Amino acid sequence: MKTLFIPCYWDGLSRDSGSARIRAEWVTRHWDGAQVYDGSQRLAGCDLYVFQKLYLTHRALGWLAPIARWRNAGRCLLAFDLCDPDWLESPAHEHRLLEVLPAFDFAVATTKPIRTWLAQWLPAYEIPDRVDLDEITVIGPKQSSSNRLKPAPVWAGYGGNVGALDILLPTITRLGLSLKVLSKAQPVPFLDFWREILQFDILLNPRPDVAPYSYKSDNKTRIAWALGMPVARTADELERLCDPGERLAEVARRRAEVESEWDVKISVQEWKTIIEQWRETA
Repeated sequence: MKTLFIPCYWDGLSRDSGSARIRAEWVTRHWDGAQVYDGSQRLAGCDLYVFQKLYLTHRALGWLAPIARWRNAGRCLLAFDLCDPDWLESPAHEHRLLEVLPAFDFAVATTKPIRTWLAQWLPAYEIPDRVDLDEITVIGPKQSSSNRLKPAPVWAGYGGNVGALDILLPTITRLGLSLKVLSKAQPVPFLDFWREILQFDILLNPRPDVAPYSYKSDNKTRIAWALGMPVARTADELERLCDPGERLAEVARRRAEVESEWDVKISVQEWKTIIEQWRETA
């Protein structure tokens, strides 16, 4: 099956967007017959088109219109991949989403809450973010934890999400830890982002059960685990990971989990299963 992923950076987002790397580039790398659109390929002639968070601009709508006609004529399948709760961004985002969703056969989401929202408008499936283990290998924190009297925790991400840290601040204070916040206004190159994080001992990635955090993917945790970086999402985890021996055990345990559950090759198989189901019902 000839498949074309059209990533979100064609909607004007940064080429360093993590979602394009995770949801399009890593997936197609392990899928024979699948490509990421780079501007040079002809749009016509594919069996499946995936608009990866691509829907806002006139360019996106201009590409969507003919492909939707081909889809209506039975010449292809058309899928929408959504990795963020964009409808919470603004009424304009929600309006545009509701405008374009009827053009697609089905949608794919990173998390169950996003899938549930999409399922109000069209068939929707969940394929979580996973990791390309051919690219992401164990590196581990650059500085040995044994060289520190106390571990150095770090939080990294978009500045608008830093409020998620609030649930860990009392524990950080009680344990006397020195927190580093790496707040980014825009996406930065993937390797640069992770090299900076790996200067520390523990990545903090709390998951408050309120919107918008409750909709978001836990991909940062999975990538950190693949790199050999311990992650604390709760106060209990942070307190436990203050012990160097616990951190070493966590690295081994989580890398094994990534290899068994979070390898992007599993996502490729899930995409193929969805497509096969659609072929059987066509």
